[in-house]
Amino acid sequence: MTKTIGIDARMFGLKHAGIGRYTSSLIETISNLDQSNRFNWILFVRKNDHKSIKKQYWDKFHYIEVDFDHYSLKEQFLLPLTLYWSNCDLVHFPHFNVPLLYWKPFAVTIHDLIKHHSRGKETTTRNPAIYQLKFFFYQIVIRQAIKKAQKIFTPSQFVKEEISKQYQVNPQKIIVTYEGVENKLFSNKTTGRSSYGKEILAKEKEKILQKYQIKKPYLLYVGSVYPHKNINRLVEAVKIVRKTIPNLYLVIVCSRSVFWQRLKKTIGLMKAENFVNLTGFVPDEELASLYQNSSAFVFPSLSEGFGLPPLEAMASSCPVISSNATCLPEIYGKAALFFDPLNPQDMAEKIIKMVTSKKIQKKYQALGLEKVKKYSWKKMTEKTISEYQKIINPNQ
Repeated sequence: MTKTIGIDARMFGLKHAGIGRYTSSLIETISNLDQSNRFNWILFVRKNDHKSIKKQYWDKFHYIEVDFDHYSLKEQFLLPLTLYWSNCDLVHFPHFNVPLLYWKPFAVTIHDLIKHHSRGKETTTRNPAIYQLKFFFYQIVIRQAIKKAQKIFTPSQFVKEEISKQYQVNPQKIIVTYEGVENKLFSNKTTGRSSYGKEILAKEKEKILQKYQIKKPYLLYVGSVYPHKNINRLVEAVKIVRKTIPNLYLVIVCSRSVFWQRLKKTIGLMKAENFVNLTGFVPDEELASLYQNSSAFVFPSLSEGFGLPPLEAMASSCPVISSNATCLPEIYGKAALFFDPLNPQDMAEKIIKMVTSKKIQKKYQALGLEKVKKYSWKKMTEKTISEYQKIINPNQ
């Protein structure tokens, strides 16, 4: 009898940032990999996503609407009823928010434990009392998810060890599945070709830069601007760099949010508006050009579970300068020039070293293109499906 696997796809798509990319890439790759009909697949989707996801995959999956917000009471009390009714042999939750009342077999992906460390009023938009209450329930939910899961997927060895130590979990229960890099961001500076199969002319690239009012030369950062991303120190470092390279700019690609507004205000207080460009959201097909035209990608984060944007930069032949915190040396190896994220002066020195030397830029471009070959959504998904199989049929 064919077994049924469900995937909580409520965070499908880039609107949900890194978790959304992980979820959609997992589902996309499953749709391409599982041609043997080894499993029946059910996607639990939001109402607004149902039609578009079904149009994309048609009969490769079954679809059940679960229009319950994340971290809500409906998620805790109503989602389990739907999950029990679906009668899945296994459900995969791509985020820690597993309903406490769900007791059938499941796997969970824990991307990081950043909420354990990045705390305080600057990390939330809620009032202090509500924040403390939500943090209290977060601790309960993630602890139970880790305790009850048949398998825990993590994107790095660093996160695996952190979970094992924090929650006294048998390391054999935790499976490292390194994430991948979007193929459509793979491109070649010399040919100017994108994965969309068309040649990106120099004029088209310039039009994209003009659209976002980007001046060259520039450093690039892509990602959220939560406090642990350490963007304030990056701005401070670029101020130092501009004493040596006065025409260097910093481009920050991030969707508009409360934290985006806070950063904009901080940039004003730092008198950095003349060299910092907050572009807002940039779609992938245009983002590739921003990577390609950048002098370097800078990633100052204090804490990460994997760190995907620098790999996207590497895939686009953009040299990477990175924080040496948490999992980042594990993921990038020798393919990034590292700095102390708490030291703006060290950050500035590494930026100057990279930007002023074509030889060093070419070295890290080559190392980056080689490094990204290690990371593949196909490899990640194959390993994930293999673990599904072990859970469902432990004796095979």
